[in-house]
Amino acid sequence: MITVKQLKSFIPFKGLDTKYIEEALNQIRVETFARGTMLFKRSKPLAMKYYLVEGDVDLIDSEFYCVSVKSDTKRAQSALNSESPTKCSALAKSSVTVFTIETELLDRIVAWSQTSANTLDTVLEVSEEGANTTIGSSFSSNDSFMVEELSDDSGDWMSALLQSPLFSRIPVTQVQELFSRFEDVHAEAGERIITEGERGDYFYVLASGEARIHNRSESVDVRLKPGSHFGEEALLGATLRNATVEMTADGILKRLGSEDFIALLKAPVLKYIEDNSLQSFDKPYKLIDVKMPIEYRLNHMPGSINVPLSRLRNTMPELGRSNVYLVPDDAGSRADIAAHLLCQAGFEAMILKTSQ
Repeated sequence: MITVKQLKSFIPFKGLDTKYIEEALNQIRVETFARGTMLFKRSKPLAMKYYLVEGDVDLIDSEFYCVSVKSDTKRAQSALNSESPTKCSALAKSSVTVFTIETELLDRIVAWSQTSANTLDTVLEVSEEGANTTIGSSFSSNDSFMVEELSDDSGDWMSALLQSPLFSRIPVTQVQELFSRFEDVHAEAGERIITEGERGDYFYVLASGEARIHNRSESVDVRLKPGSHFGEEALLGATLRNATVEMTADGILKRLGSEDFIALLKAPVLKYIEDNSLQSFDKPYKLIDVKMPIEYRLNHMPGSINVPLSRLRNTMPELGRSNVYLVPDDAGSRADIAAHLLCQAGFEAMILKTSQ
């Protein structure tokens, strides 16, 4: 049995709050293997991460170079298999106890923890005065999220959306298809639209009425106006909602299902580049690694700067507009979220596909 305290000694769990540790505890599997057992073989794709709890394991690479990992050492704090397909075979040198967790699930838990640190899904707020405010001067007083105010002379939620940097990246041929997929949802004052901690299933736009967004820690209390959109981060990272949205007045919401959101909003916006193409890349670029600092110290691309996803929005005012921002994909779904947030804020961003 693994305890919360024990799990916090492993990476990346030691960077997570207790509620995320408890979520991970429900998903891990603890196993004991006899001496001489092969835990996993080199060059095999693995859906699980293996962590050594007790005993000694030999990691043997393709040239039969051996690294011994003992459970009470710093190396044992990280997963035995950092990559998939694996570069090493793992052989139990003694009787060993390990715990495993699905790689994709762990990625989602970590992404959820970091998006929750931002406190809420990105909000695009249309001002009543119609003033056009630039990114960088539009951060709230608590610096936990970004609000961009757009002019909307027509008072039409659709025109307001199309003015945003995110929607301007959608091909004209897909705009009509996008808006035709929106469903109308009539909501009454007091009705809860999304609930913190639940799975994300829709992307929302507030077409009329008013709503309030808040979270359990009471660090956020934001009033939404027509033209605001919310809910995309949970869809991008397949994570849980990091805030609750409730209607404070009767109104109409436009919602887009997760499949349509991915096809019509995520796919056209997110661009990719292979790391072996960087030498021929003809634009100035900067590498942004959005993993947690402890993960970054263990493994990162040379020349990259560490901006954890939880701090990305607060860092945006410091980013120049002349560079393309490349986000290495070894951050998993956090890379998708980060690139999307950067594009949404008007930056040129791409996901860097790193070689295994």
